[in-house]
Parts: sequence; C-alpha cells; structure tokens
Amino acid sequence: MSSPHLNIAIIDMYDGNTNVGMDCIQLLLAYWSKDRNTSIEHQIFKLRDCSEIPHNGFDAYISTGGPGSPVDSKNEPWDTLYTEWLDQMVALKKPVFLICHSFQIACRHFNLGKISLRKSRQVGILPVHPIEYNDLFEGLEDPFYVLESRLYQITEPNDELINSMGARITALEKIRPQVPLERAIMGIQFNEHMSGVQFHPEGEYHILLDYFKEEKIKTSIMEEFGIEKWDRMIEHLNDPKKIKSTFEAIIPNFLDSALKAKS
Repeated sequence: MSSPHLNIAIIDMYDGNTNVGMDCIQLLLAYWSKDRNTSIEHQIFKLRDCSEIPHNGFDAYISTGGPGSPVDSKNEPWDTLYTEWLDQMVALKKPVFLICHSFQIACRHFNLGKISLRKSRQVGILPVHPIEYNDLFEGLEDPFYVLESRLYQITEPNDELINSMGARITALEKIRPQVPLERAIMGIQFNEHMSGVQFHPEGEYHILLDYFKEEKIKTSIMEEFGIEKWDRMIEHLNDPKKIKSTFEAIIPNFLDSALKAKS
C-alpha cells in the first residue's frame, strides 16, 4: 500500500516582494509532512507579478496574504484571473485556504461584507474569537492568538448572500468594549471545502521573533506604535500558548481535511 501523498498549490500574492509569510508556509508544510508521515509536493504560482494561476489538478490550494488594497485591484488582469479561479474552485469543490489579502479579495468578489480601510494599521499578536465550532479551529481556545498585519477590514456582513451560498462566519476580531465600532470578520467558511481568515495563521514564532527583532522593523514599529507595542509583541511571541498553538492548528487542520477528502 502506497504512503499518503498531497500535491499542494501555493498562490503567492506578495507581488514580487520578499515576505516571511512564504518562509513560514514552507516550514509549516515540512512540519506537517513529517508529523503526519505524508509526502507532499508543492508548487508556487506568482500571481500578481507573473499572472500565474494553478490548474485544477492539485489536491489542496493555499493562497497567501499580500500588500496593497483588495479593492483597487478590481478589474486588473491578475485580479480577474484570480476571481475566475475562485469561481472555478467553488464549482469543483476543491480544498482552498485563503490568507488575509486573498481572503479580503474573496469577500469582495462574493460580496459578503463591506471592505474598508481601518482607522489605523493593525499589527501585532492579537486575540481572535471563534463564534461557532469549526474544524479549522480544533485544538484552539477562545480566544486564540494570531499575527495580524492589515490596513483593511471586512465588516457589515451581507447575511442574505452568506446564507444563500451556504457560507458562515467563523471568527470575529478581539472584543473592544471601549471602541464604539463594529468588530471585523476574521474568518469565513465559504463552503464545505473553501475557508479563509483575515490574519496570518502561518506565522511561526521563531521566524517572527527574528523578523520583529530586526533593527529596521523594530524601529518602524516603535515609531508608529511606541515601544510598549513592540515589547508586547515580543512577549506574546515568546508565550508558547499563543501563536505557536495557532501555527500548529489551523493550516494543519486544513491539510488534514484535504488529505481525508482525497482518500
């Protein structure tokens, strides 16, 4: 009997920019493969800078975060290619996981909520609240902690469309009783096979610690948010109950589901 195998497509939405997100994803795949005793192959498709999009023969698809506006790119050739691909994945019932920028574009495309600029950039290790049981969040507490790095948000859910396509909201941003604003949608199960989150579950704490301790990044965060913010990020990254748990749960749970669907 042959050993289990998974063929994975990664859509790189970083537009040619170097980003630790890709390092984290590839490390996560290596960990998962070893832990599950499952061989994997993965291929990277550079969508925004090279107009590459995967064919429909992969077992699972991961689409990354990325810079820029998820609104202003509408009707650009790469964006059209991507939204057509999303429709194809829905029709074919393929296992797809969407991270942050990819998630925002999907929400825009399916018209599931209002996409707008935040009043200020969100960055840090922050709590997220699951609002219903979801296989992706198996093994996580309420709240669980995630890396957030975003300028945009999804609010004002279009409940009628969400219900009509069989989708459901799975998570909301941290509770902020002192802020009289609607909490952002942080996760959606688009259908049985496609899911996404408005944060970075691929964040691996060793890689992120090195990244945030770089002098350039540290100075940038302190200038924008203050030293207390940076100190709190480092403290949370060093707490094994926080981001490490998320890294070991969400995308591995997605891959487990994709492997089960293949078998």
